[in-house]
Amino acid sequence: KPDLVVMTMMSQSMDIKTQLNAVGIPVIVTNASSIEQVYEAISLLGKATSRDEKAEEIISNMKESFDALSKKSEAVSKKESIYFEVSPLEYGLWSTGKGTFMDEIANICGLNNVFNDIEGWKEVSQEQVLERNPDNIVTITMYFGEGPTPVEEILAREAWSNVTAVKNNKIFSIDGDLLSRPSPRLVEGAQELFNLVYKIN
Repeated sequence: KPDLVVMTMMSQSMDIKTQLNAVGIPVIVTNASSIEQVYEAISLLGKATSRDEKAEEIISNMKESFDALSKKSEAVSKKESIYFEVSPLEYGLWSTGKGTFMDEIANICGLNNVFNDIEGWKEVSQEQVLERNPDNIVTITMYFGEGPTPVEEILAREAWSNVTAVKNNKIFSIDGDLLSRPSPRLVEGAQELFNLVYKIN
């Protein structure tokens, strides 16, 4: 029997929470969409596990890392745009807008998210992406080792041949665990994004 169950907010979370509580298992449900909410979730987990100091240390390190990256991005002469592909064309395109940590990470890296006029994570159309013509495309879709990679699949889309990111071969794949999960690893994702976009080895 676990001492504590930690869950993220999903449609079935509250049902599972009720069932676990009924058998005496405490549950914490987090719902972190922004970086600030990620800090709050880490702090909450620190308190729940009697590791307050460690949690605050993690938060402090994340803030320092994001601040350092933000300062580096200020030196970039041209602010480029970026499109995050959260879900591939095969399953319906999804991207991320304002109020999300991915949008905030784009800003930290000195990039303009082409969908910063939408709220949260939303389904978008090919036409919208083509119209916004991103300088960079980042895909976080999973690859299981068969068929074209996510980057190859994007490059093969005929309608996308005139998109700036496609023409300049600025399409990147980043592990979704680094960029789409509300955790301390967002720092790693932000650093990898910065290095890929600005070609830093």
